[in-house]
Amino acid sequence: MRVLTEKISILASDKDLWSVMEDFGSVYKWAPYMHKSTLVGSQSTGVGTCRFLRHVWGFMLEEVVTEWTEGEGFSFDVYRAPYPMKNVHESWLAGRSNGHATVLTSVIYEMRLGFLGRVLDWILVRHIVQREMHTGLLGLKQYVEKQAEKTGRLQYAE
Repeated sequence: MRVLTEKISILASDKDLWSVMEDFGSVYKWAPYMHKSTLVGSQSTGVGTCRFLRHVWGFMLEEVVTEWTEGEGFSFDVYRAPYPMKNVHESWLAGRSNGHATVLTSVIYEMRLGFLGRVLDWILVRHIVQREMHTGLLGLKQYVEKQAEKTGRLQYAE
């Protein structure tokens, strides 16, 4: 099992950050590697919320929320993950540090293909996942800060 984490500070209020994070179906607006995302069904927040995503490389992902704490974060399982990944679980947690909003994200996954899968993970997969986590957080930061700047709520420090 592989566990990867990334964290970023965002110059915005907790409320501004959460308003973007809780829009589970609109990740394509800020995640550079997502071509499209859409909610499945009528539920838009909370445990059981489901979304489909199309990655810029063409593959599809299906994610279902397994934990939800209003204003703080959520976790979800990726039911349709890129092969040879399996048992993918992701968490997004909003917080506060040094007067700024923060987001901590973690991805836990396993690989199929036994020894070959472990080698593939060591050589390639973990690097791609870590890069996409980092790029996604940068996209979230830029999007939230741009929204906060438009409304005059950009926060440099408390």
